[in-house]
Amino acid sequence: MTTRTADQLLARQTGELWDTTFRQGEASACLRTNSRAALTHATGTLYAYEQTGPPFARWQIDLLVDGGPSYEEVKGFTDAPTIEIGPRLVAAVLARPGGPAYWVETLRTLIVTDTQQSTVTVRCAKEEAALHWAARLPRQAITAQLLENGAVYAHTAAFSWGGRGVVIAGHRGRGKTTTLLACLHRLGADYVTNDRLLLRTEEAGRLAGYVWPARLRAGIGTLRALPHLADLVPAEQRAVPAEQRWLSRPKVPIEPWDFARLLSGDGRVLGSVRPALLVFPALDRERTTVSVEQVEGAEARTELLRTRLFMTDPGRGPSSHINHWLWPVPDPAATNRNLDHVVEALAALPCYRIHAGGDPAALADAVTDLLDTGPEVHG
Repeated sequence: MTTRTADQLLARQTGELWDTTFRQGEASACLRTNSRAALTHATGTLYAYEQTGPPFARWQIDLLVDGGPSYEEVKGFTDAPTIEIGPRLVAAVLARPGGPAYWVETLRTLIVTDTQQSTVTVRCAKEEAALHWAARLPRQAITAQLLENGAVYAHTAAFSWGGRGVVIAGHRGRGKTTTLLACLHRLGADYVTNDRLLLRTEEAGRLAGYVWPARLRAGIGTLRALPHLADLVPAEQRAVPAEQRWLSRPKVPIEPWDFARLLSGDGRVLGSVRPALLVFPALDRERTTVSVEQVEGAEARTELLRTRLFMTDPGRGPSSHINHWLWPVPDPAATNRNLDHVVEALAALPCYRIHAGGDPAALADAVTDLLDTGPEVHG
């Protein structure tokens, strides 16, 4: 297989090029593209990252819409092995001296890596394909660097109030989103994430959480229970009976550029958090009261390890999927060591299980009490 280098391809471009560098912690990735729409999509979606000009980045990603590669450039992939790179999406892979190349026929995209130069060149036949890759590849590059430096995935929501990070952990359907949105509105808290954090221990064993940026998805039961968000429910779902709203699918996506709708008061959107409180919501829509019980460190530790920070539901399989195909993740032994460190730090935080119904105000008030009073148990 013959491929043109990124500089050769860019030299042939007659239009403008746009670029930005994304940073999170010590991780960085520069995206350079000839698609203004792709850059706009990436900068909007990757809200949690610092965005600067193009000076040095750990990885350079060149995303080009150039009509795609020629037949000669991809014919070598005909009998190449394939890997899954996303839902219903596969890539054929060829080994090369500088790094593997990937042909994604469905999107008519050729991706060529150069590990020595720390570059990835992405050539797309159409702009729709560039929009698919624009946020995914920088995010995977940033995430891989954080994982390499001790972070682990956690399936959690999180917000910050008065500089204190609240991690809301649990499997699907336990009430993470309802708890988060209720607290954002009631407390005027800062939004961090609705689905995933990259957690690691840093100086003096302190926890740091870095956002894995993505859209928020909320059920119509949650949105209808919050009057300021009820209009986000699509018209075709507004007639769903009250008793079915909490189970209705699909969930409603809210894009990062609309997150201001979720906030109140002086609430902001943040890209990182220092966890100070751990909450396990246990919502039962039939319940009419709220009770709070303290979870001892040993119990919290067992639950966090058993579920691998709720990334896996032992009874149902993965709770949140991980798909690293372009940048490798650390070996299992290193990942397990990092997981142990994070679990120890999380289990040392005040931890509570909140039993509540569908009243977001009562739920938010219970969290407020915990933030105000500390380790008292009430119910």
